[in-house]
Amino acid sequence: MDPQRKAVPGPMAPSSLKAARKSYAVANTKVKDNKVQKEIITVHTSTPSVEHRLLHSEQNQIYQGDINVLSIIDMNKDIMCCKYTEDVKDIATGFIDGTIRLFDCNSGNCTHTLVDDECLAYPGPVTAIKHRPVSKAHPITNTLISSYVNGCIKGWKYKYGQCLYTIREKRQTLGLCYHPRYSKFVTYGDDAKLNMYDEEAQTQERAFYNSQRKNIIDGHTSRIFACAFNPKSHHELISGGWDDCVICWDDRQPFATRHFMGVHICGEGLDFDKPGKQILTCCWQDKDNIQIWDYGSCKLIETIAPDMYHSKLYCGKLVPQTNLIVCGGSDSNMLRVVDINMKITECSIRNNPGAIYAFDFGTIRRKPSKVQETYKKISEIENVPRVAFVSGKRLQTVDFG
Repeated sequence: MDPQRKAVPGPMAPSSLKAARKSYAVANTKVKDNKVQKEIITVHTSTPSVEHRLLHSEQNQIYQGDINVLSIIDMNKDIMCCKYTEDVKDIATGFIDGTIRLFDCNSGNCTHTLVDDECLAYPGPVTAIKHRPVSKAHPITNTLISSYVNGCIKGWKYKYGQCLYTIREKRQTLGLCYHPRYSKFVTYGDDAKLNMYDEEAQTQERAFYNSQRKNIIDGHTSRIFACAFNPKSHHELISGGWDDCVICWDDRQPFATRHFMGVHICGEGLDFDKPGKQILTCCWQDKDNIQIWDYGSCKLIETIAPDMYHSKLYCGKLVPQTNLIVCGGSDSNMLRVVDINMKITECSIRNNPGAIYAFDFGTIRRKPSKVQETYKKISEIENVPRVAFVSGKRLQTVDFG
């Protein structure tokens, strides 16, 4: 076996400089004492009304807007990523030591642990956890796929704790992204390349990289931290990273077709709108960190500065069927919901235990209130799904509206 890298890559996966605050003053705290769950320090789940009374002051976080805290789980090691399972009953979390744990959304209990001999022998932070998009053509399979800094990509049958396959890359693998329709996924890493795999055959189909021709930008020149497929195309995707450039790819072309500059991506900060005509970029930079771009022309449409609190962003997504954005990052360690049209922050959680490296959408917890046809609803906050996000050593789930 080739020697594996163990270094933690870039600002996406540093160890938290400040340990997460271990609060034992939370109501209904359960301390786990079995061997599998010794790493869990506190687990707290309760109703939104109780959370409003207790948690906002005790967790040393600042809440703005109508936010319901559904659960808080504190661990003793950093969490790097999270993902809801296909049936949205569990949340999979990837740790800095290469372990993946699944937590029940209702009870907060650890239900499964995903780790094999290779993960124990060559530990490296988990950089991404994904599953195939659920549709009529792709029913629920109870599988997850994960990437690691040491170059491994592993497929898991999580209910049995079984590793189905392992793909090994000779690089630091910093993330992966599923194709919205086909059983394919793309991985990206520190060698400035994207590799496309057929999931069913576990074979590499092609790679995306620059031609190294002078004065021509047709690929990346540094680490890649984000990738997104165009939802209206079978062949088109975009990627971004440390070279301050978002590259537009077509798998029918040998190199990139077009690009735009000035976007420093350090996490999953790229997203398409549903029609596939606009791109959201959330950047790890002091200024212009939330921007909307035209996909066809690669021209900037608008820059959004929603409030006085500046935050360098690691991750961001458009909320489906709304004009809202959910994003998170460092500097104030803030997760927030932003209205694109109004250019204001609808809800925010500041002073989290660490930077917001990743989050994922769950289900819409309750149905929006019925309104008359003549009534114009200003806020769309009730249409935001519940959000699970990681911050330092904490996994937290919130709901809005």
